Amino acid sequence: SVAVETTPNPKSMKFVLEDGEVLGAGTKTMVFRSVFEAQRAPLAKTLLEVEGVREVMLAAQHLTVTKATLTEWDELEELIEEEIRKFYEAGLTPVEEGAVDHIEDPQDFEAGSLESRILELLEERVKPFVQQDGGDIEFDRFDHSDGSLYLKLMGSCSGCAQSHATLQEGVKNLMDYYIPEVKHIVGINDELEEDIPRPR
Repeated sequence: SVAVETTPNPKSMKFVLEDGEVLGAGTKTMVFRSVFEAQRAPLAKTLLEVEGVREVMLAAQHLTVTKATLTEWDELEELIEEEIRKFYEAGLTPVEEGAVDHIEDPQDFEAGSLESRILELLEERVKPFVQQDGGDIEFDRFDHSDGSLYLKLMGSCSGCAQSHATLQEGVKNLMDYYIPEVKHIVGINDELEEDIPRPR
């Protein structure tokens, strides 16, 4: 069955599979904005075909759906739940094998390096909270020359004013405490302009 949760972003809703998973543990969150982009992600493709759905984010245990401004959740929520249920009842796989990326392991960087410490902190302290709100955050890069940490925002975080505050306050405070070499947090947001026509 599917549980529905609201997120801090009124345009996004989080759908949690109560007895299953979407991408599974240790995977990188994936975001899709068009049927074309979702060719290898049948679940996202199915949902993007629903009128009024603008973006689908697939995460380990849940998915977040962002609607177009003029669509109401009253009409959309049940449709989406129904599509998700049918999809799983049919025994389909959310994403084709080989299309899912796995999270960078802190071990990919030198042990004890700033990058590996940043990744560990994000995994343990930041991600669980961001994912609770239907979003996700991903390490992009750390610039040693000026101490800037670049993070990607996804799902309900993307384009939500509150996420900026989360980044600046929450993450910055953590970094100040544990990894003071991080001087600035830069949120990279690959949000598209609102409701521009796009290929379907």
